[in-house]
Amino acid sequence: MFTFFFVLSLSFIIYRIYKSSEKKQHNVVHKVISRGVKKQNKNKQQTQHNKIIALDPDFDKNHMITRVEKAFFIIKEAWSKHDMSSARGFITDGIFQRYVIQFTIQKKHQRHRKIDDLSINHCELVGIEADKFFETLHFKISSQARLITEKTNRTKHPHKLPPYTYSVEYWTYIRLPGVKTRSQPGLIEGICPNCGATLLLSKFEQCQACNSLVTSGEYDWILAKITQEEEWRFQNAKRQIKGVAEYQVVDAAFNLPVIEDRVSVIFWRLQKAWLSQNSAPIQPIAHATYVDYFNKNELKNHYFDDVELGLCEVSSVEFGDEFDKVFVLVKWKATKVSFEAKVKSITGYYAHHLTLIRKNGVLSNTKKGLHSLHCYSCGAPQSESYHDSCQYCHSTFNHGELDWVLNGFTPHINRVVQLKGKSFSIESGPGKSRGQIFDPISLLSGLVLILLADGKAHPKEIALLSEFSRKRKIPQHVLDEVMLAGENGELKMLAPDEALDASAWLIKMIEMCLIDGEISKKEHELLILFGKKFNILAIEIDIRIKETRTKLYLDAKLALAPESNVS
Repeated sequence: MFTFFFVLSLSFIIYRIYKSSEKKQHNVVHKVISRGVKKQNKNKQQTQHNKIIALDPDFDKNHMITRVEKAFFIIKEAWSKHDMSSARGFITDGIFQRYVIQFTIQKKHQRHRKIDDLSINHCELVGIEADKFFETLHFKISSQARLITEKTNRTKHPHKLPPYTYSVEYWTYIRLPGVKTRSQPGLIEGICPNCGATLLLSKFEQCQACNSLVTSGEYDWILAKITQEEEWRFQNAKRQIKGVAEYQVVDAAFNLPVIEDRVSVIFWRLQKAWLSQNSAPIQPIAHATYVDYFNKNELKNHYFDDVELGLCEVSSVEFGDEFDKVFVLVKWKATKVSFEAKVKSITGYYAHHLTLIRKNGVLSNTKKGLHSLHCYSCGAPQSESYHDSCQYCHSTFNHGELDWVLNGFTPHINRVVQLKGKSFSIESGPGKSRGQIFDPISLLSGLVLILLADGKAHPKEIALLSEFSRKRKIPQHVLDEVMLAGENGELKMLAPDEALDASAWLIKMIEMCLIDGEISKKEHELLILFGKKFNILAIEIDIRIKETRTKLYLDAKLALAPESNVS
């Protein structure tokens, strides 16, 4: 009997030692992955920073942070006044169109939204990119302010100030390579960097003294994109997108930032067209065939309010017989408003593909920088009266003979159906990313659609979604909006059941969960639940988790090798 208890006790001790050792090794792996990911990102950013310094030795990120903070206050104050003239010199056409059309929508509703008691809590440089086309800086800005909505059709009375709203935004600035840091004030300070004159800009962004197109990125940093925290992910300009490399063999200057700013302008012009129930706003930037289609099929007596453009990314490029094509994915949210009922629907989350076309043989010109609302032939700004040709050189805007023009605005699901059986968005292969364009809101919307597939979400599923949202820094109100949109059929973002390969979604979810080195119990439950919806067994998911963890661990060890001996 003593021998039996001795053997049993020894076995228990050995088991505890084994489990303790296994747990210790598990923790080591998690720490290595977490440190390795941070080191890899740091190394990549240092490499990009060195590229900028090589061309501009006086570049200083702390000085740039100070300028970005100043620009932040200028833009927010301009937005509050519904007058962007003070900021016009350092924002792209896409940003300008966004604000102007937001003002128009507010006017339609006889309201004026303002910002009061604005302060910045923290501003940091979180991403750097540098290639032959543009230098790009991404800043994370945490701020607080009181958001006030005034009704313009009512007498103003003293009112109780609303509570502070806290927000985190990512602001992206770009410039052409080789532009030098100035010791003197520049665009953000209201000075033309080309001639030194004080800028007096309103709708157009040409210096009144030297006629320089100051918002092209040719002279100074300009604001190209604003992204909410829940939609943010680092969008590497070198991402492998189907058709881009092949197209750049023919058109060496073809690049993504120019296309994506062009699409931003087009997107907001579409919003203006819906608001006015008139195709005039899109006539300068859309092919005549699409304008006809829009008049017949898209003017359905409704428009959108509270519009927010989230993701805007090129998904593929194709050669054509007469026209070349670029497909761009946009993700956005808004509330649909009926002109007849004059009531809003719930907030909807949408994904569309825009198709841009351009005549074969036309070449891009990066020397122009960003020029989304300018004549590609002579550089003159487009008229606000929405002419389809240049009022200076009379070149036609919308035939695709000079620049990319809109020829399609298709719901994402329609685009996926067209591509069944073909590669989608990003090519697969050694060293390349697989699958679709991923971001936290897309993953969340896909999960919600899956969980609502049986008609309702169960409390446990809602709890898992809440945990996913919390760790991804998605606000609770956004999760609530996405859930409500799903229940009411207004959730039309990217979803796993729309994807060509659900396993690619699973791998992306695993990678996202492992970014801090470990997968929590609730995250594991969510992955298992996801797998059930696609008949992926729990054991298969655990195998993929181990494979992904091993890969991340080996990559992390390699990144940390010069730093220390990691076991």
